[in-house]
This record gives sequence, structure tokens and C-alpha cells, in this order.
Amino acid sequence: MTVNLELQLKFLSDLEEALADALTRYAEESPEKKAELEYMKREVDRARRIVADRMDSKPAPVQRRRGRFGDDMREAAVS
Repeated sequence: MTVNLELQLKFLSDLEEALADALTRYAEESPEKKAELEYMKREVDRARRIVADRMDSKPAPVQRRRGRFGDDMREAAVS
């Protein structure tokens, strides 16, 4: 399964922007609402850091050697 890290960062940026708007809009609401939005913003910030770290440390692709016998075994397992 391939994960598109750039797409995740874009989604998190959009979510962070929406949360900032919500914090501005609901600044005068109940303290619980404000605390919940601030918590969500912290979690988005944390997720962005994790995705950015993963983008910086992409592992090199692994090349596997295939021998004559390995191909025969795979064919036998599929048959």
C-alpha cells in the first residue's frame, strides 16, 4: 500500500486552516468548545510533524535478487 504523503500534508494544512477559523469564530463560546478545538489543532500539528519527518526519511527502494529457483518456486505456489 502506497501512502501519498504530499496529499496528507495538504489535507492537514486544510484542516489546520479550518480549525484556526473555528477558533476565531467560537472564541466566545464555552471553554469546553475552545479547549476541544485547541486540542484538535495540537493533534493536527503533531500529525504534520510526523508526515514531514516521514517525507524527509524516505527509505531507499529495496532491490531483490531473483534466481532461477525462486521463480520456479513462486510458479509452483501459484499453480
